[in-house]
Amino acid sequence: MNKKNPITVIAVVFVVLALGTTVLGISFQTPHSHDHVHEHDHQASSSEAAANDEQEYTCSMHPSFRSTDPNDRCPICGMELVPVTSSSARDDDVVAIELSGRSLALLNLQTLVVEKGSATAQLRLIGSLDFDERALTTISAWTSGRIERLHVNYSGAQVEAGAPLVELYSPELLIAQQELLQAQRQANREAPAFLAESNQTTLRAARERLRLLGLSSSQIEQVIARGEASDRIEIHAPSSGLVVTRNVSQGDYVNTGDTLLELADAERMWAVFELFERDLAYIEVGQTLTFSLTSSEQPIEGVVESLSPRLDADSRTRQVRVAIQNAGGNLTAGALLRAQVEVEVDDVITIPASAPLLTGKRAVVYVRTSPDSGEFEARQVEIGRRLGEYYEVLSGLEEGELVVSRGAFRIDSELQLRGRPSMMAPQGGGGGGHDHGGMSHADMADESAAGHAATHEDIEVPVGEDLELSELLDAYFAMWEALHSDDLDAWQAAAESFFQAAEAVQWPANMHDLHSLLATGAGHAHHVTSLEQAREQFQAHSQAMIALASAGYLARDSYLMFCPMAFDNQGAYWLQPDRRLLNPYFGDAMLRCGDRVERFEGGHDSHGGH
Repeated sequence: MNKKNPITVIAVVFVVLALGTTVLGISFQTPHSHDHVHEHDHQASSSEAAANDEQEYTCSMHPSFRSTDPNDRCPICGMELVPVTSSSARDDDVVAIELSGRSLALLNLQTLVVEKGSATAQLRLIGSLDFDERALTTISAWTSGRIERLHVNYSGAQVEAGAPLVELYSPELLIAQQELLQAQRQANREAPAFLAESNQTTLRAARERLRLLGLSSSQIEQVIARGEASDRIEIHAPSSGLVVTRNVSQGDYVNTGDTLLELADAERMWAVFELFERDLAYIEVGQTLTFSLTSSEQPIEGVVESLSPRLDADSRTRQVRVAIQNAGGNLTAGALLRAQVEVEVDDVITIPASAPLLTGKRAVVYVRTSPDSGEFEARQVEIGRRLGEYYEVLSGLEEGELVVSRGAFRIDSELQLRGRPSMMAPQGGGGGGHDHGGMSHADMADESAAGHAATHEDIEVPVGEDLELSELLDAYFAMWEALHSDDLDAWQAAAESFFQAAEAVQWPANMHDLHSLLATGAGHAHHVTSLEQAREQFQAHSQAMIALASAGYLARDSYLMFCPMAFDNQGAYWLQPDRRLLNPYFGDAMLRCGDRVERFEGGHDSHGGH
């Protein structure tokens, strides 16, 4: 076997490398060529970096984290990153999002063309029956004295016109009758003309005095015919009616002007409704209303006779009086009434009530840029009156635009997941419960303290609305039970039921803030991965539920509890269905921490107020 000199082999390899020759199919570059390769690689890297700048990746659970490296992992939860779908930001600061066909199919959005025309406003009025004030008769004492006899001695008695009511003893009446008889005798005597005229004047004055003391003309003539004064007078009913008030008893002493009895015409009644300030434009004098008793569905019809001259300072309502006839005598004063009034409103732009996302006075809708496009714009609009199943739009939309009527919250949630500005997160950086918007831990602590400082006492809840909240309350108690048991899966299931129940309620426009609290985290319960996040959402939900309980909207009894140590000693309230305290903010760690504050009695119906 021939042996080669190792030095010779090394030299040959060196020469081959230097010449850039191909050996066994492997290409080698000369040092000069190698420099060009680095320059090319650098250009490619720059190009890829530019491309990566356009394609960002984020965590579906924490959208505030962004990276251009698809191989990165979320530093918060360790999950793999997903591409950020293209969403456009306009020069005019309009927030827009472009969805693929598959995303559109999954979101199941519904759009509706914005139209201008007529709409129907539906008002729910609550009131009661009362006697027509124009048919009330007050029986007063025309002179002081003592009640010798009370012919009608109980309220509810039916009297006929001319029937005796009260026999009154009065010394003043006796003196006035004696003066009348003396004047009559003087007038009957022969006398010169001037003296006869003076006697007639005196007689007329005596008759007038008796009339002012309550005697009728026929009673005065009876005194003259009898020729004898009496210290008693009978007061008769001036008209037929029902005795609705009796202020005296037999033997009482009364003064001039005291009210003895009050009569009402039972066939003439008023339906008196409470009209909220926001609905004043819908009701006017002369309008015909149809309504029914709460105990009966039989329709009653009447005409609006008057509206009270001023708003009640406490309830912010104005009384509407509707005149009705009670010919059969079946209606009773004090009976409760309910009316649903439909009023046609012309020349308004409306959108379905399901279209806008509402938080306080702020309302956002999503507009599809064209029928064939997957792009949607977020549009802030000014909402006016609630017109049945629609809202009046005062500004922000034009006729012919395509507005999302179902699924707007799903688009808003998609924007939150992508860290874009949204209704629930106007500054961007993710939505409720998933991330903290890139804030530092100190910032998060400050914001948490500010958030938990607000309580149910800061929420104004109007009374008198017709709300069915039994399913909402059941789901809320199910969330409470899951949290005090430290069961995240059970909380997620209960939260989904809670959001569905809240969405099913027809919330009036004056409960925007409360509805916003109830919707905290809606659509993302399955994304909540810790009990801490669940408890933060439960605290917001509790504020709204306590406000509803305070206003009398919850049909079941509930107990208000308070834990002073929750959320870094900021404290937090909650409701539970029984007296035995079980803390949902700490669960098994401090299950008995807290105090019972108050008991709310369940209402008998779904109307607020007791």
